[in-house]
Amino acid sequence: MPRNTRTKKNILITGVTSTVGRHLAKHLYNDRRVGLIFGVAKEEMPYYFRDLDKSRFIYRTVNILKPREMKNLFYSKAFKNANINTVVHLAFYNKPLKGEDVHELNVEGTKRLLDMCLQVGHITKFVFKSSDIVYRLKPTNPVYLDENAELNFDPHADQWIRDRVGADMICRAMMDNKKMNIVILRFSSIFGRDVTSQFNAYFDSRVIFKTLGFNPMINLVHMSDVIKALSLAVFKNVRGVFNIGGKDTAPITTFAEISGSLFVSLPEPLMGPANWIQRRLGLTRYYYSVDADRQKYMCLLDMRKAKKILGYEPEGHLHL
Repeated sequence: MPRNTRTKKNILITGVTSTVGRHLAKHLYNDRRVGLIFGVAKEEMPYYFRDLDKSRFIYRTVNILKPREMKNLFYSKAFKNANINTVVHLAFYNKPLKGEDVHELNVEGTKRLLDMCLQVGHITKFVFKSSDIVYRLKPTNPVYLDENAELNFDPHADQWIRDRVGADMICRAMMDNKKMNIVILRFSSIFGRDVTSQFNAYFDSRVIFKTLGFNPMINLVHMSDVIKALSLAVFKNVRGVFNIGGKDTAPITTFAEISGSLFVSLPEPLMGPANWIQRRLGLTRYYYSVDADRQKYMCLLDMRKAKKILGYEPEGHLHL
């Protein structure tokens, strides 16, 4: 380990093999303010990390959301020697799976990770990648939602939403601690190559179904802006919740036309069955149950706080 890593950011990235994790790891690896990166994921180390200097990038195959594996990692010699002072938490099931075991890993796993970070005492920053999916969407909402907007506590909401809200709330509940700055970034739907996101799957569908009678404005965020926001959260001496959106905002129909896919409007009662058939036939990776409200109501983020405190300004343009 380089001698000067104690004066630099030594960063644990969970879910480092995700598209966001891979881009973030390589971006931070090239930043002189970073001493080393400790990446963890459930998979064996992928080929694209093999060319990185092993003294500055350490990889471990760990399911960080499982209690025993997390404890083994934190108490390992390699982890202790890394002098980790910052955690970026990206590990989350990246598609809407259901079941108590999924909830246990997504929500309780996040809580255990936060507890462990506070317990070890040398971690001073915890960055959690959240989503605009946590907001409750309704026709009476203002055009732009700020960080104090109502969250979706509907017990009948899709588990994907409920788990996101639960993990987000756990991070918020611990934000007043004196040991560690916690930053929650609520992103608009991320759009780009190899990205697993709702709208990425939606506009990549062979046939795009839209709820008849509705055409809400949506905002998509480019991967370069996602990495910029996460980096700002890592290096800025801040804590709190920040909305992070992209530069491109337009009605659903505009993005659908640009995508070039066949576009069909359906009555709301038919949207769920049509989406189920599409997924059964392998024609889409999109889950309508997650976005039923977003198909009708706008979810545009007020980013004034991120601009003022983080210095965040979106720059990336999308290419569908």
